[in-house]
Amino acid sequence: MKINRLVSMLLAVVMVFGLFAFTVSAEGPAFSDIKGHWAEEIINDWASRKVVNGYPDGTFKPDNFITRAEYAQVIKNLLALTAKAETGFSDVAENAWYYDAVMCVAKSGIMVGDAGKFRPDDYITREEAFLAFARIVFGVGEDELPADLSMFKDGDEVADWAKDRISALVREGIVRGMPDGKIHPKDNITRAEFLAMLTQTKDADHNHYFVAEDGSCSICQKTKEESLKFYFGVASGDTKVEMNVYNDYSAYVTIPAKEVDASSVSLTIKMQNVASLGVTSAREHSIAIENTGLTGNPNLADWLSNAFTFESGYVKATIDGEKCLYKITGDQNKELATLRAASDDICATRDAWKTLTSFVTTSKNEKDDSYILIVNGSCLRVGTELLCFEGADDLKLDNFNDIAGLIKNLKDHVKLVTAEAGEWQIEAVLKAGTTLAVSNSVAVLDKDATIKVKGLPADTLATLLSSARAASSNFELASLLVKAVNDVIGAANGTTEESPVEVEISFAK
Repeated sequence: MKINRLVSMLLAVVMVFGLFAFTVSAEGPAFSDIKGHWAEEIINDWASRKVVNGYPDGTFKPDNFITRAEYAQVIKNLLALTAKAETGFSDVAENAWYYDAVMCVAKSGIMVGDAGKFRPDDYITREEAFLAFARIVFGVGEDELPADLSMFKDGDEVADWAKDRISALVREGIVRGMPDGKIHPKDNITRAEFLAMLTQTKDADHNHYFVAEDGSCSICQKTKEESLKFYFGVASGDTKVEMNVYNDYSAYVTIPAKEVDASSVSLTIKMQNVASLGVTSAREHSIAIENTGLTGNPNLADWLSNAFTFESGYVKATIDGEKCLYKITGDQNKELATLRAASDDICATRDAWKTLTSFVTTSKNEKDDSYILIVNGSCLRVGTELLCFEGADDLKLDNFNDIAGLIKNLKDHVKLVTAEAGEWQIEAVLKAGTTLAVSNSVAVLDKDATIKVKGLPADTLATLLSSARAASSNFELASLLVKAVNDVIGAANGTTEESPVEVEISFAK
């Protein structure tokens, strides 16, 4: 049904005051109709955290049912979704108050329509709400374990398309059914019941969305520091260059403007909460390199000058067809350069990285060790230079504390030839079996992977490999590589969403 813009605006105003919004007082509203309600404490908790609001008359109406449009608006607000689907629905007008919310949840895959319709005014059923919520908590896709809803008297009434995800919610204790021992999948869900699901999620293993005003997860308030996935640090004395990757798939790189004694450094790698690689509790491995062969005390602000003047840029990654877009920003701090890479669509980004790890098999290493194994047949092309990995055996890089030996090992296993330049400035092929070991975790590539990059400085990269191979000293080699990194940072600065640096990763079929 078409509605004019005036009615749309009025409805939007009503929604701001009447639905789950983010604009309430710091203390949270006092609702006149929840005293003694089973969800009174839950409602007050979420209201005090500025996640929900009531109606203009001071009520919350905890037992009111939620429409599909309203539910979509809640999800959009909760996750701060902005990316929209390109194809709309025949029953969702562009001037409808819920248009943006519907298009965002459709893009994320959290809520989808049927036969070209979204049914925005229909009350959402419990099984529809559970399925959408499971996609928030665990990500879009199918559950890996068999569905089991036998604990509910009406478990067999759950639609086939929802069974596996609802089963996952049950395992996590997020969905517990009703006092009568049933799950009531075809019934509608109320505002209070939805908040109860949010509350149960706080203590469950869920995807964290760091979109709250204070930078914490909007569901459980866990901070980024508590939700680290990956850490890599290079230290010389008390000077550290660090990279942190968090559960929301954002990455932070910090570089201090200091001189460093580069003759000896230590490398530290940490991983935790990387379920796709079989890593749960924190794992850490450090390597001390006592003699790097580097002399002098280079100033990092000179070596990586572009990091200290970086404003913003974009990188678009496509991983086996799944796309995600990162915006990179810098703070232009003269004392400490910080580069932040974050995606505004966490759902799409998570799905892209989950696709990447789906081609990796993980296992546990018997000893605490870190190494890289590059299988023969792998190659790297930069511009017109092609580096081929060939040798009597596969190349294993595990002598990180012996830089001279590592470089010799690397040179003994590679052959440099001339190749034709392609559309992509960098193209690498990693053969199946290529391995990365960090501490007790080992990840092995199952299929050949092709990695391509474009949008970088072609002139700088043109003779990078041959110059590196011909370097007469470790210092000259390090200078070449750092210069290349600095030029890449400079090239990314100023790129736009329409014209980003592009990275494409694909796997052999």
